[in-house]
Amino acid sequence: EHEFAVPPLDLPDPERPAPLAELEATEAIALFMQRSRAVRPGFALTAETAPIVARICHRLNGLPLAIELAAARSKVLSPAALNARLTNSLDLLMSGPRDQPARLQTMRAAIAWSYDLLTEPEQALFRRLAVFAGGFGLDEAESVVAGVAGEQSDAVFNGLASLVDKSLLSHLTGPDDEPRFWMLETIREYGLEQLAAAGEDEETPRRHAVAFLALTEAYEPAFIHRQGVARAISRLGTEHDNLRAALAWLDSSGEHRAFVRMVSASFLFWFVRGHLREGLDWLERALIHGDDAPAPDRARVLVGAGMLAHFMADDVRAVPRLE
Repeated sequence: EHEFAVPPLDLPDPERPAPLAELEATEAIALFMQRSRAVRPGFALTAETAPIVARICHRLNGLPLAIELAAARSKVLSPAALNARLTNSLDLLMSGPRDQPARLQTMRAAIAWSYDLLTEPEQALFRRLAVFAGGFGLDEAESVVAGVAGEQSDAVFNGLASLVDKSLLSHLTGPDDEPRFWMLETIREYGLEQLAAAGEDEETPRRHAVAFLALTEAYEPAFIHRQGVARAISRLGTEHDNLRAALAWLDSSGEHRAFVRMVSASFLFWFVRGHLREGLDWLERALIHGDDAPAPDRARVLVGAGMLAHFMADDVRAVPRLE
């Protein structure tokens, strides 16, 4: 017996504009076009709609079932309207072909079918891992998941291996030759729904935020003392989506002191990487909540906001903050 991995469909390079003919030949877009024309015969790519269709296919991770279900909506939705409604993709990806098994008629049913086949410990691990955005390493999984429910490290590792075997997790070798895991976005969305249904949508994101606050503070000295900067950039760059998720949770949950700490520890990373607009947006947000923060943290936020605004040629905003 040999296992043959079936990857998602090929997607266009999001960083490189391509001619229409090249886009139409991409596997994911070709499937989207084929299914869209089945319900709307005159459907065609144009210079305006092609980038939007490419974004739709990227948001669906190149999954054939998800693309088929989304394309069926082309009968009533333009590509722009369809893309706008993919914020909650599982609700949109419904009403598939009636001649398919029930589990293949909606994306939620397809994932639920796999989820229901898991053991209870595997289900718990799966839904808790959904807090990670953009992937995670074994250490991060152990610190967040084992911290929530007291699982032993070997149990977490065995659970990860089982979820990979069941195609609910994907994995590759990370920058340090360590395994790195991730969920396709539609699967992660389902996991977050299950996390909320289990009443674990506060403690697990809290553990996640604490873990990545500690990570940013651990690497901040590298930027200050200019020692190990390349390592810090690589590590934080790999976890950038997790940093964003942690910041968003701290901000929305009212954990303002921790939010200010994390923003103040991150601004040199944003500066070195050139994420000036994004960094400044977080720093300005921290200033709103930072009145009761310790003076050193607030000072670093002011310095960061001033620096990033200055390098964006916005000295009207930079000078008051630096002063």
